[in-house]
Amino acid sequence: MSPAARFLLFDPVGDQWPRVALPQVAFAGRSNVGKSSLLNALVGQSRLARVSSTPGRTRGIALFEVEGRFAFADLPGYGFARVSRSERESWKALVEGYLDGCRRLRKVYILVDVRRGPGEEEQQLASFLSARSLPFRWVGTKADKLGARERVSAEGLFSGEPWRDAGGPPLWTSCRTKAGMDLLWRDIRAAFSVDSRGRKG
Repeated sequence: MSPAARFLLFDPVGDQWPRVALPQVAFAGRSNVGKSSLLNALVGQSRLARVSSTPGRTRGIALFEVEGRFAFADLPGYGFARVSRSERESWKALVEGYLDGCRRLRKVYILVDVRRGPGEEEQQLASFLSARSLPFRWVGTKADKLGARERVSAEGLFSGEPWRDAGGPPLWTSCRTKAGMDLLWRDIRAAFSVDSRGRKG
């Protein structure tokens, strides 16, 4: 049975999310990595998070209540979106303000297309989180697009330095086949059993 989920709010400037008292996990990644599709697959809904053919349409932080007990934060995508530099800088300030300021944040999931591996932006985000002792984990998306031989090559992209500080090996997922969703849910629920400082709660 799919978990109950509903849209809470969309915050384009950073003055809305502090009102949400629920513990949270956040999902970050490039604009074309499939964040919205992943969120929809996790809760078994096709339209909870908006899926667009134009990368970069999420231009703020979207928060969704799940099971009435916690929340998912969909952070604005980066890298691929065709927007101005000033707008990208405003997104950066919005995201960093949330990551720095949200005391209810338990974990961040950095999404990466398994076919391309981590890029500079993903590594910068991982360094940002590590410097603040914020737990995070890598999630590979679109795993169904690889054949067996391609998968072996792709796994090599996930074995270097950027993955060292993550809380476990990357979780490979597919929104189409639902592969890896059970493991991701297990990790999410474990994140809500401790706070961002490692204490149970």
